[in-house]
Amino acid sequence: MQAFFELIEVTTGKRAALSETLNEAQWETLLQQIKEQTLIGPLYYGVTKLPKEQQPDAEFMLSWCAMVERIKQINRRMNAAAVKLYARLKQDGFNNVLLKGQGVAQLYPDPLLRTPGDLDYWIAGGREKVVDYVRHYFPTMPVVYHHMDFPVFKDVSVEAHFMPSWMYSYFTNKRLQAYFSEHEAEEMQHEVELPEGAGRIAVSSVSFNRIYILVHTYRHLLDEGVGLRQVLDYYFVLKHSKTDAATKAETVRVLRRLKMLRFAAAMMYVQQELFGLEDEYLIVEPNEREGRFFLDEIMEAGNFGHHDSRYLYKGSDKESRKHYFFRKQRRNFRFLTHYPSEVLWHPVFRIWQYFWRRKNGYL
Repeated sequence: MQAFFELIEVTTGKRAALSETLNEAQWETLLQQIKEQTLIGPLYYGVTKLPKEQQPDAEFMLSWCAMVERIKQINRRMNAAAVKLYARLKQDGFNNVLLKGQGVAQLYPDPLLRTPGDLDYWIAGGREKVVDYVRHYFPTMPVVYHHMDFPVFKDVSVEAHFMPSWMYSYFTNKRLQAYFSEHEAEEMQHEVELPEGAGRIAVSSVSFNRIYILVHTYRHLLDEGVGLRQVLDYYFVLKHSKTDAATKAETVRVLRRLKMLRFAAAMMYVQQELFGLEDEYLIVEPNEREGRFFLDEIMEAGNFGHHDSRYLYKGSDKESRKHYFFRKQRRNFRFLTHYPSEVLWHPVFRIWQYFWRRKNGYL
């Protein structure tokens, strides 16, 4: 584990070398941890910065390099698809902006090294219009509170968002949606050029991502599990952010209204502990107790909780809605003393959403 954290510091430029040279078995173990956290590309960049004598042997590097090249090819395909769908939505009368993903990747030293997920489009017009648009092409597509799948490509997953994210708490969610509404128009005008001349597309701005990526990571933590990819995304958001007092004060004001200051303090601890983030970029003072809890969850669960043996469904048949609900509820109670509002509102939101989806034909 120490080598894993040290390699992250090498990648972000906080360390020049590992404290010891690793043998082949240690490199294999380290690479497995890196895969679980979906950091194959960014940490390969770190390995290439190590002194020659500390790098793994040529065969191991060649194998790793091949994985990185596959990631680059996927990113190129994702970028081409993102530009194509952005233009199509605009042509069909829908302003839109690509959230996180290929947009946040532009903040990395090499945007093509970030392991991509899917394409998440925040589409203007409201839920009803977006649902009608998507269901014109895919009539039986189910809908959840904040988004629906939009499978327009065979090899790239797409989600159509009516809103970027949500909160379980009714009152906090109203504040969050008000924040999104306030910034919707400007975000959908924030165009950038994607790498290698792929084309222009609107992506969420750094100022918006100071709130949004933190909320998104919070959702992952509470809903399924969070990996270091999201945390590294936020590192680069902070590194590209303004550091003046007014900007920080405004961020704190929004986070206080969203009841997220405790989580923000946990995130600041992890940012400093893992990536060596300088004090000037901190939004709030780090909280070691909350930060260690958050870091333990990250390392235990991995990306999307795929490696969390504590809460994975182990049945051979498809999981029932009832079993899924209680499994999620059991997991969420682990966070009760840390984020009580969201935990206590969780069952209310889940039950309400089920009946709301049935009523509106969204199941």
